[in-house]
Amino acid sequence: MERQALRNQKGEVEFRRLLVRQQVEGAQIFSDELDAREMMRVLGKRMEDTAAHIRAVANQGVTLAPYLEIGAERGQRSLVMENDLGAHGAAADISFDMLSSAAHWARAFARPQLPLRVCCDIYNLPFRSDSLPFVFCYETLHHFPDPAPVLAEVRRVLAPAGTFFFEEEPFRRALRQKLFRTPKSVPAGAGVLTRLLHALVRFFSEPAYNEVSYGIIENHSISIGAWRAALGVFDERDATLSSLKGRFRSRLYGFANPFTVTINFLVGGSVGGQCRKRGAPGRAAARIEDALACPLCLRQGAENPVREQVDAFVCPKCGTSYPVREGVVFLLVPAKLAELYPELSPAAAVSS
Repeated sequence: MERQALRNQKGEVEFRRLLVRQQVEGAQIFSDELDAREMMRVLGKRMEDTAAHIRAVANQGVTLAPYLEIGAERGQRSLVMENDLGAHGAAADISFDMLSSAAHWARAFARPQLPLRVCCDIYNLPFRSDSLPFVFCYETLHHFPDPAPVLAEVRRVLAPAGTFFFEEEPFRRALRQKLFRTPKSVPAGAGVLTRLLHALVRFFSEPAYNEVSYGIIENHSISIGAWRAALGVFDERDATLSSLKGRFRSRLYGFANPFTVTINFLVGGSVGGQCRKRGAPGRAAARIEDALACPLCLRQGAENPVREQVDAFVCPKCGTSYPVREGVVFLLVPAKLAELYPELSPAAAVSS
């Protein structure tokens, strides 16, 4: 299974640092990325959608806390969990700058309760196996060449009887011809005709993403079959394919209308749903802090807890200290921390 390379992770860190400068600090860096005002509007809509989605999940009897959001970016969805739904958990991302900006958005949206923010590697989630009753993500899994190893790690940390919820992940459209590049979105306020033409042109083009120039993966070529295989790691799966803004929907597993499936296959769209891990409930951690595990020990096959101290979390077993900056804990193995955030590595501290 192909994995995200170090250069891709470095791209995530660099590009998202620049986005924070533009959308929080007001710098003008990208002409085709949202500014602070536009970001407020977009995040507000995302928060509304998240509240509706997660409430529907909770109404099915799913335990929401402690939760883990992977690919949390600015943490806006975790702010909904903490403030609107009363669930405490963790927002995880590889971008420290995005996670740090959650404090800004918490003030902007009057959502004062912050999640535990964890800067980590998704391939080595710093949580004990079988410890989390609820894991979720939006628009995250397509930033990897193959979602399968990410989902395998999600299943590892998911508690027995736990639920994984995901939404807004793209699947490949068979009709697309990559003849040229087009803007990834139409300008705000564009008319109906402009939006229609943009949608039609995208059948013959490939969107131009600023992220890609920094090394970030934008994998919109994951086939329906690949999604079926990757999600097969879970014991129970309930996922839906959606095309043309929800006009055509079909089940990813089980019987589905052949006509709708054909439309999905040809024009592409997004996939989302819920997956579950079988087993008797009761093994989940009581608090998100109790679920934390030393990432270095995890790499070596042991699941040892980390304990919070002043400005750091420390593993009592191996002695590794993981720094905390602006409320974000860096639970990356020391070698990865030195590569992605050299200013925080022990060597940098000694030299300074």
